[in-house]
Amino acid sequence: MDHELVKKIREFNRYYTVWLNVFTKGYLGTDFSWPESRTLFEIWLFPGINATELCEHLNMDKSYISRIIAKLEKNGFITRELVLGSKGIKKLWLTDIGVEKARQIDTNGDNQIIDKLKTMDVEKCQKLCEAMLFIENTLREHEKCKN
Repeated sequence: MDHELVKKIREFNRYYTVWLNVFTKGYLGTDFSWPESRTLFEIWLFPGINATELCEHLNMDKSYISRIIAKLEKNGFITRELVLGSKGIKKLWLTDIGVEKARQIDTNGDNQIIDKLKTMDVEKCQKLCEAMLFIENTLREHEKCKN
């Protein structure tokens, strides 16, 4: 691949992660980092998911996910339920306070985008979404070809 293309893609990635504020200490107005928020949100989207599945969904290291799960459990946001006959596999569930936090993340995420794009006209916003969809579809298609 052309080195200039690589540089452009990496530059966009750096810009976009900063634009989304993923490195702020209290991501989306929570006490969580981005990986913690994303983990909690994923459990909300997929109730009963286990840690291995979570690692696959988020493409994150097992030990890192394990630390995040332990922290979320310690703070009362999730519970674990042993799957009978599974040799230790545990399903992950949000507690009521965890559901509240996940909803806060969802609402604050929507509000973040609304706030950042509120001055953009509808036509330009539609073009932006089309470009994002193109990027996502292109990358998903490429991943399928690799497997």
